[in-house]
Amino acid sequence: MINDELPEIILFQRRRVGDLFQSLPLVKNILSGFEGNCRLFIVVNKNLKVLQPFFEPNIALIDLNDFFKEFYSVDLNESACPDYLNLTKDAVVFDTAINLNYNLTNSLILNIIPARSKSGFIANQKGDKKQKIIYPLKAVNYFFNSIRHRNQNRINIADIFCLFNPDFYLENKSHSRVSGNPCNNKGFDGLKRAKKRDNGFKRIIFAVGASSPKRQWDNNELSELIKLIRGNHPDFEIILAGLKEESDYAKQIENSLDFPILNLVGGTSLTEVIELLKTGDIIISPDTGLLQIASFIGLKIAAIFLGNANVYETGPYLEGSYVISPAIGCYPCLEHLRCEFNYECKKRIKAKDVFNLIELMLLRDGGGFNYGGKKKDNILKDLEGDSKEGRFNLYKISNSVVTLSPVPVFKSKLDKISIASEIFKFGWFKILSDNKISACYDDILKYLTDYFVFDLDIAKSINDDIMFFKNIMANAFKTNEISENFILFLKNMALNYPHLSLPLNYFISEIRFGIETNDKRYIKSSFIDITFFLENAHNVLNQFR
Repeated sequence: MINDELPEIILFQRRRVGDLFQSLPLVKNILSGFEGNCRLFIVVNKNLKVLQPFFEPNIALIDLNDFFKEFYSVDLNESACPDYLNLTKDAVVFDTAINLNYNLTNSLILNIIPARSKSGFIANQKGDKKQKIIYPLKAVNYFFNSIRHRNQNRINIADIFCLFNPDFYLENKSHSRVSGNPCNNKGFDGLKRAKKRDNGFKRIIFAVGASSPKRQWDNNELSELIKLIRGNHPDFEIILAGLKEESDYAKQIENSLDFPILNLVGGTSLTEVIELLKTGDIIISPDTGLLQIASFIGLKIAAIFLGNANVYETGPYLEGSYVISPAIGCYPCLEHLRCEFNYECKKRIKAKDVFNLIELMLLRDGGGFNYGGKKKDNILKDLEGDSKEGRFNLYKISNSVVTLSPVPVFKSKLDKISIASEIFKFGWFKILSDNKISACYDDILKYLTDYFVFDLDIAKSINDDIMFFKNIMANAFKTNEISENFILFLKNMALNYPHLSLPLNYFISEIRFGIETNDKRYIKSSFIDITFFLENAHNVLNQFR
């Protein structure tokens, strides 16, 4: 039950295991903000409560029924529809309440329960349409709009979750590593990896499946990769891991090999898989829950991102990890859309590409491994040559000025949308963190010139568009011409300027909220935000003349 001497925090994350692990950097920030002296309740799906032993006692994993029983003496098994309007009666007053899910039930609860501060998705009682159910505030608004403009998003969902409540960032920091590996913090002792002896032995774990077929690599290529590893490193231990529904896929891979491997797919519980991952050296994985677990506990990662898996959204956030993704115009796609190109993205990444990446990781790990006498420079040359064929892009996770994020291993030339998105990233962090995270122009310029090749004509064109947009905002605010007609005008702008569509739609959501709530101060602050955002991008682009 509640300990009145400690602050009480409630966090709603009722999605899959990968989403829970992407939430844990936020949990780390919260614990740091209270110096560990708090009681934190994470509301999860019932099947994830088995993870409780991995957390310290001050972090409790509870399901929705536990929540109602613990705080309101309501049993959902007996009352499927609780009286939400009475949730404030004799209720616990939480210090902080955060909802990470676009979910009506969670949002209603967060709107009604007493808390000294609330953030995330919160229901708006005045709205009868789904768009109006959720307050579109700052990082929540960004999250909502970035999902609709995925090719412009450059922020990992783990970082977006952290930005849902920027109160826990340290003040007066020029820049902050938002995500990362928090396992050295009390609260996650059960998720720490045991220190391993440096005996040269390597355990390679393959996460074979993904929740969407679009994200699953071709099993023939995966089999060929295993053969390459065994042929060059016969002492390596190869393990297949995954869920029961991926058993047939794993069996096909196992049957295609003429040597034994350890196939544990479907034969382990979630807690057993976590214990297995803690013993590994490298995991090779698509975008899946096991990838997020591995990223959190500190296992080296070679990720293969296909279909609707966006490198920037759900890629690993552990420094030193790598992601290989297809170089094709339709990537990343939307999960619910039918593929019109016969899964061409899956054909772009070959077994030899991932094998070269693994060799690179082994060499950088100091293990001195090589095959056929090849050294690091040779491997990089092979990877760069294959990348320049236009088949794939290769990223490493690096501390890139404001956060851990994917950066290209080889300098890449950017198109119009990508240039704008990379520059806007720094403005987004400053706005969404309430100015707690920022980077100086020199750091931004170094980042951009280190990793990318700019077309100066494209950069100038973007700069002209930004100033056009900025002048429109300034004139509208000066003349107070902020109405539904103005919003319609901005929507048309978003269609005609696709490289600006994410900030335009974010801003539309912000001022619409201000109009609906008749909050002139909120409208004013939104204009200040977007003006700064555009001015910042303009100043950066001015350096590329």
